[in-house]
Amino acid sequence: MSNDLNIYLMTLDGEIPPIYFLIMSLGLTFLTYIVLKKNGRSLETYFLAIITILFYLGYLILIFIGPK
Repeated sequence: MSNDLNIYLMTLDGEIPPIYFLIMSLGLTFLTYIVLKKNGRSLETYFLAIITILFYLGYLILIFIGPK
């Protein structure tokens, strides 16, 4: 059991696939739109918009600069 666990853990390289950032960004964009339509301009809408922009920037950074 212990040997199987060590083999599995040694294969994890810590890399985050960029597609996760893209999927989260699209979901946050949709969520921001829903909150904007429901509540109008509010603190929550601004917060979601900023988080969405950060996720898009994270995606672009991983695509163009990325870990080498």
